[in-house]
Amino acid sequence: MNQDLTPQVQEQIIEDFKKDKDVFSKVYEHYFEMILKYLAKRTMSGEVAYDITAETFIKAFENFHKFKWKGISIKVWLYRIAINSLKNYRKKPKAEILTEEMEGSLKQLQTDAKAEIRNLDEALFGDDDMQKLSDAIATLNEKYQQIVSLHYFEGMSHEEISKIIERSQSAVKSMMHRALENLRQILIPQTA
Repeated sequence: MNQDLTPQVQEQIIEDFKKDKDVFSKVYEHYFEMILKYLAKRTMSGEVAYDITAETFIKAFENFHKFKWKGISIKVWLYRIAINSLKNYRKKPKAEILTEEMEGSLKQLQTDAKAEIRNLDEALFGDDDMQKLSDAIATLNEKYQQIVSLHYFEGMSHEEISKIIERSQSAVKSMMHRALENLRQILIPQTA
């Protein structure tokens, strides 16, 4: 789904970056859209997704000179930065006092964003099953949301996910199993 650059190309970019910082544009051009889409699904806000994506690439550019090819791809490294940036964003204190007008605007923006995502899902998938799935995923624990999104929406393998979240493959498989079991319970109500 989201093709990574070949190891040879990545190594060449890393080497070329030492002499020419503009070579980072290849990284940006190749990975920007996949990082943005991932963050848009996770934040349900285009504006926030763009901000965090920008922050991700700024951090990546500033630290690219430290990146060493050790079997961890640039893609995995960028997703780690994006996930950490998302965690930092969620830790930031929100505005404490909202006027009624601001609350109304915020609610309208949230409604509009949900409608946009629903319309996008319907355009892509043809029905509202995807919306039901998105709603169910949103109720999961943050770590489960993360691995489900990376695996099913980003098309990543358990191995790639394990590198991104820095857990073993068996831990990722176990977490995936629990996440899917939780989704099953949400989506298929038990009749007794």
